[in-house]
Amino acid sequence: MPVRPLVCLSRMVLLVKNTKILVVDDEIKACQLLSRFLTKRGFSVQIASNGRDALIKAVEFKPNCILLDVRMPQGGSELLSSLKLKLPESIVFMMSAFIEVDQHQDYLGRGAHACINKPVDLVLLLNKIRQALK
Repeated sequence: MPVRPLVCLSRMVLLVKNTKILVVDDEIKACQLLSRFLTKRGFSVQIASNGRDALIKAVEFKPNCILLDVRMPQGGSELLSSLKLKLPESIVFMMSAFIEVDQHQDYLGRGAHACINKPVDLVLLLNKIRQALK
């Protein structure tokens, strides 16, 4: 049955091509790195560098997935709550170099899908995004 893997592969390609990701980080170089990496893999990507811009872009762009830096102006738990209120179906990954256990639980309780450690392992991130979109 060689057709089966081809069907799965074409479904994954379609899934990626239709997927919008919003990257939110006040470190512009981090945004650019993630944007280039994800765009090369077929995702449609937009970036925001603060919480205010993130909310505006999220409502306009309607991303399937949001990569949200924890420690940034107008970021963190409050921004997560606002994003989930406006876009409850969006999958949100919290990113930070320092996430304590109680913070991790708080983010999950507010609707985050998972927490990702920085510096971001790009292959791991890609796998987590693909798993979450299934």
